[in-house]
Amino acid sequence: MIMKLPHSLALLGSLVVAGGLAGCNDAPIITTSCSINAAMACNTVLAGDKDAGVPLGLVGYSCDGTDRPDLNAKYIQGIPFGQICADQATSGDYCCTPEDDLANCAFNPLAICPEGYGYQCWGPNRPEVNNPAVTCGNGIREGNWVKYCCHAQPRPVGCTQAKGAFDCTGGLIGWVCPEGYRPRGEDFGANESRADYYYFVCGVPTPAPNPTYATYCCFTPSPVLPGGSCVYNPGITSTIASCGPGKFGFACYGRDTPEDDYVPIKCKDAPVDGISDDGYPAKLYCCDYVPPGVGSGTGSGLDEDP
Repeated sequence: MIMKLPHSLALLGSLVVAGGLAGCNDAPIITTSCSINAAMACNTVLAGDKDAGVPLGLVGYSCDGTDRPDLNAKYIQGIPFGQICADQATSGDYCCTPEDDLANCAFNPLAICPEGYGYQCWGPNRPEVNNPAVTCGNGIREGNWVKYCCHAQPRPVGCTQAKGAFDCTGGLIGWVCPEGYRPRGEDFGANESRADYYYFVCGVPTPAPNPTYATYCCFTPSPVLPGGSCVYNPGITSTIASCGPGKFGFACYGRDTPEDDYVPIKCKDAPVDGISDDGYPAKLYCCDYVPPGVGSGTGSGLDEDP
């Protein structure tokens, strides 16, 4: 019997396992089915993009099955050298960086990404610096590695950062999002998305003046320490209806509480037994964000213990 972990925990576990690739994968994985497809339009971008009209230097490939051109990545003294590919609408087609201009990134077949596929990179350059046809989320740093989840452009509709536009407590970042979307790492953009964390923790949203949008106040938490078992649970209002705008929802699968795993979080109400957003039995908490040095939570009047 295979025990299924909550998705948030499974993602972190898979990335830890993937770290082993760097130490033992010194020989390239040779693909046999990928061939250059000169008919593919890989050297253009959509009109209106900042790179429109700029030659991208990408090469089109067609492959069979699950084969990919970037499986040819190799490691030299632990440093990866590989192609970065953007999968296309037609299955098996890719727009990739050329074989004679390898990036210090390797395709990560063990990564479990909410969308797209994974790379692990060495150094400061993100995958889209080499291949602007991909968009990647925030990197997760693991030793000398930074690991990314990426997908091909154009990226899905996302959220827009609104610095200072909303009444977000000190330390929180304001965002405005279309209905049905929440802030993600890649919404920072290529020049900002360099944090060592993959996801945001956001409060229950507040309706925006335009009813098809919502506003969020979010923070990027430090990685949960080993043994931590509380995860962000944005669907908290489906279980705790009183958990309104400005509150933060969490699901805990072990003995610890959100206060143990997320330093700026304070929980004054007892948890409720329920099912997490990932579909697992958990204790669900509705909590407040307390900025460092401040004694009250967002809209709660919560006092810190003396």
